[in-house]
Amino acid sequence: MPQRLAIIVNPQGGAGRGTAILEQVRPVFAAAGMELEVHTTAGRGHASEIAATLDLRGCTGVCSIGGDGTNHEVVCGLMRRAHPDEVPLGIIPSGTGNSLAQHLNCLDPVSAAKKIILGNIVPLDVARVSSDGGVEHSINIVGWGAAVDINRTAERLRWLGSVRYSLAALWEILRARRRSLRLTLDGQVTDDKFHMVLACNTRFTGKGMQLAPRAEIDDRLLDVIIVRRATRVQMLQLFSRVFDGSHMNLPIVEYRQVTMMELSSPGCEPLNIDGELKRNLPIRVEMVPAALRIFA
Repeated sequence: MPQRLAIIVNPQGGAGRGTAILEQVRPVFAAAGMELEVHTTAGRGHASEIAATLDLRGCTGVCSIGGDGTNHEVVCGLMRRAHPDEVPLGIIPSGTGNSLAQHLNCLDPVSAAKKIILGNIVPLDVARVSSDGGVEHSINIVGWGAAVDINRTAERLRWLGSVRYSLAALWEILRARRRSLRLTLDGQVTDDKFHMVLACNTRFTGKGMQLAPRAEIDDRLLDVIIVRRATRVQMLQLFSRVFDGSHMNLPIVEYRQVTMMELSSPGCEPLNIDGELKRNLPIRVEMVPAALRIFA
């Protein structure tokens, strides 16, 4: 029997490249004798609904063609299923950020398709984000403070393509401010003012920013990057070194690996969850080990 893949494609991903990338990888799968069951998204949230309700009987995998937002929706949909790891997840990058694809060292769509065909599968931890508004899931980043400001600015600059992440980060770093936060890491509570707090599951975020160079997608840990006090010059230094991970050596950067993080603040502040502005504080983030399986 031929193998069958369910493909969820965002036609708007990566400045509208999703459909073109589907056609680019279609003959690669056909040559390997794999049938494609294609589902095209029609708007925000649709990828999540598709992933949650697909009939996966007989499928050897469910694949996402899109960027960070599409991958986030697909994962959230899979996590709503009774058995989220029923079939492995495949990532075929077509976005501008492609954080998970960067972590897997596979930014070329054809190479990603060939990896899926080879069938090497590894566990994928998923972060559960709980708040008064319900439960969300994350595979990339849960960020607060400057991480939210940067994401807002990057969305306004979407027309610039992948460079928007760097420009947004530079702009927000120049105007960064400290805000009050209660931070709890594995039960240890700290009340202070911070520039930003980010919990990562992948090494990369944005376009090429190696924010959490020690992160692994199957180590059961959240990699938390904390910046409390920094001058603008120090923040610029951080920005210049985040692409190779050497920012880890800066005295303004605290790096923790934990299984649980809680954030609360006097105000109702939003979060950056996998590049999407969702939820408000207070929140609890905890890792769900090997919640999914992924082609790697």
